[in-house]
Amino acid sequence: MTSRTQPRNRTLQSVLIVKMSSLGDVVHALPVASALRRSYPHMRISWAVEDWAAPLLVGHPAIDRLIVFPRMAGKEVSRAWLRSLANAVRELQSEPYDVSLDLQGLLKSSVVVLLSRARVRIGTHGQREGASFVSRAVPGDHGQIHVVDDYLRCAEFLGASASPVSFDLRVQPEAEAAVVRLLAEVHVPTQPPLIVINPSCSTAWRTWPAERWVPVVSALAADGAVVLIGSHKQVTRHAQIARAAWPRPHDLTGRTTLPELVALLGRCALHIAPDTGTAHIAAALGRPVVGLYGPTAPWRKAPYGNEDLAVYHPGACGPSCPRLCLRRRRCLQAATPEEIVHQARRAVARVPYDPRRVSANPSTAAAKGAKNASVHLS
Repeated sequence: MTSRTQPRNRTLQSVLIVKMSSLGDVVHALPVASALRRSYPHMRISWAVEDWAAPLLVGHPAIDRLIVFPRMAGKEVSRAWLRSLANAVRELQSEPYDVSLDLQGLLKSSVVVLLSRARVRIGTHGQREGASFVSRAVPGDHGQIHVVDDYLRCAEFLGASASPVSFDLRVQPEAEAAVVRLLAEVHVPTQPPLIVINPSCSTAWRTWPAERWVPVVSALAADGAVVLIGSHKQVTRHAQIARAAWPRPHDLTGRTTLPELVALLGRCALHIAPDTGTAHIAAALGRPVVGLYGPTAPWRKAPYGNEDLAVYHPGACGPSCPRLCLRRRRCLQAATPEEIVHQARRAVARVPYDPRRVSANPSTAAAKGAKNASVHLS
């Protein structure tokens, strides 16, 4: 059997999932691990991931072992970075793998796959940067398919059932306790629905203008307690939005760790965001999400199970939208604050808010149409 043929499923003992980043992409891949665990309870599942995204995988019931690599982009190569890389490679090669699943499809993930020495190497279609020369693409329709369902084809290729789609994203108890303290510190009311808004993306070409967010934040203050979130890089932008809005929202931008961000999203009645990691985290926790889409198509990357809540104007720019846009992002500019508010109120009405839900049941999270899942505490 060559390294690019279909494995005999009855012989599978160990699988390596390679999904290094980003936050949203790692979340999209979680159902693959859950599907393999359901179908093969005794299979040993390892996951290679970059350190900044690794907290999303801590405590996941389907993952036996995390192999944590240093971040492979945007970092200078220091001695400490090289030591971390060497340690990760040693850990990667400390166990054999029957199959590797490259769900990233990029140069960095294909290098990890090669270093793993997996007997069979499988990847998704649409691999780039030479990854297709390393891993065999799973066959399938190349039409409109959500990225979650696309990744699940790899699990099905190994004989696992993709249904039900389950993310099994965990809220860590320590993070939950920290969020309770933080909300009390900034005087966020406990009774009204919690509306969490992330007005920014890590990439400017997917980011709606700040002034468009102001009427959204102001209007939704009538529907609940509005909280802004985001990374340290977005503190200044979000502070400008908060100052311009009335009533003022609670601005927690840059004040949460990744586990705390997961816990905060698990408590919300609604999350609003562009195509960014927090939208996919909230959807995986079973929360309703209004997504703002333009350069990326919602049929591919809308928060899973919330495609009908996405605000999207597909005719503004044509069938695709490159990063270098000569049309001034008409696809994003076409969206209006009124549309966002309308979809937000639809979403809140669909899922009644219960603040006690966070400490109740595990969240097996959002399959399509399953918009009322509970949150999983480990």
